[in-house]
Amino acid sequence: SLIREQQLRPGDRLPPERELATLMGVSRATLREALRSLSMMKVVELRHGSGTYITSLEPQLLVENFDLVFSLNDSSFLELIEAREVIEPGATAFAAKRITDEGIASLDDLIARSWQCHKANPEDFPQLDIEFHVRIADYSGNALLMRIMQALTRMSIASSQRTSVDKGAVNPARVERAIRMHEGILAALKARDAEVASKRMFEHLLAVEDTLRSAQKGE
Repeated sequence: SLIREQQLRPGDRLPPERELATLMGVSRATLREALRSLSMMKVVELRHGSGTYITSLEPQLLVENFDLVFSLNDSSFLELIEAREVIEPGATAFAAKRITDEGIASLDDLIARSWQCHKANPEDFPQLDIEFHVRIADYSGNALLMRIMQALTRMSIASSQRTSVDKGAVNPARVERAIRMHEGILAALKARDAEVASKRMFEHLLAVEDTLRSAQKGE
């Protein structure tokens, strides 16, 4: 609650254990257990001999281990894609209206690198795949949308890895399809056509959802 109310900020040192236990109205044993839990969640960092500090609270840090959780459960991947289907088409529409020439150039470069990756190391494509989506959120000009996509990054990479693999190996056709759909989205961004850009992003994510559902049925 103190963190949410910004009375404790990233990098702040917590009061000594005895003082904090009194402040919270709990025993020191209960406090230690709570701090261990917060440490596992990457909310606080326990530094031996120095004290307990609030971490940077960056979204990517807080969801650092979610990719493992999601990799164990395809239904969680489907929920992730459904959430992205709600968020990303809107972000893409904003990006079509606000993206700069420099932003277009960076996406052109990213797609060029994606084709190189497809030829040489298709198993590395998921990182580039999600980078494309995060950049579009950035170009939306909405800081909250950008932070949401950053928070979903590691989970989305795990999802992309899941959909690029078929029978235990990377499926180059799936990687190629994703890149071509990225190209379609970029073409709409270049045309500054918000409606088409949003539609193509939604269709792209629907294709990902279909792949996940097919994989789930196959297994």
